[in-house]
Amino acid sequence: MENQVTKPPMILVVERDPLMLTGIAAVLDMQGYRCFLARSVEIATQATETLQFDLIVFSIDDKLDAAVAGAVKLRVSQRATGLPIIFLAPRLDAEWIGPLNSVGGVYCIPKPFQPETLIELVEKTLCMPHLATARVAPPKAHFTNTWVKLS
Repeated sequence: MENQVTKPPMILVVERDPLMLTGIAAVLDMQGYRCFLARSVEIATQATETLQFDLIVFSIDDKLDAAVAGAVKLRVSQRATGLPIIFLAPRLDAEWIGPLNSVGGVYCIPKPFQPETLIELVEKTLCMPHLATARVAPPKAHFTNTWVKLS
């Protein structure tokens, strides 16, 4: 059997703010992850049609409906169906848990956040992707002062 080299996970990062986008990419890159950066849902959606990702990090605004619609668009491609999403939100809101979970969200982090928090949640999500995308009744959401578990 040949020795196969595995590639590091590929993460799609969607963020409108170019400084935040490059900052997130730098943090993920320092941990050995490969990143594709998109400043809009449209560009990110095009990327999902041709590239294979392991995770989406999606920065959202205060508008829940737009966030849900954006997440649905991101997962339309056959390659992106079932991908877990970590949402970066302007605040934590208990009303967002159900809708964000229903479109593939596994965690929601309020901005601004510590880079270590993002890395921790990326690692948790990538360690058990079968749990992140399982279609079973989710347990009650878990809260901390720095993130909320959506599923």
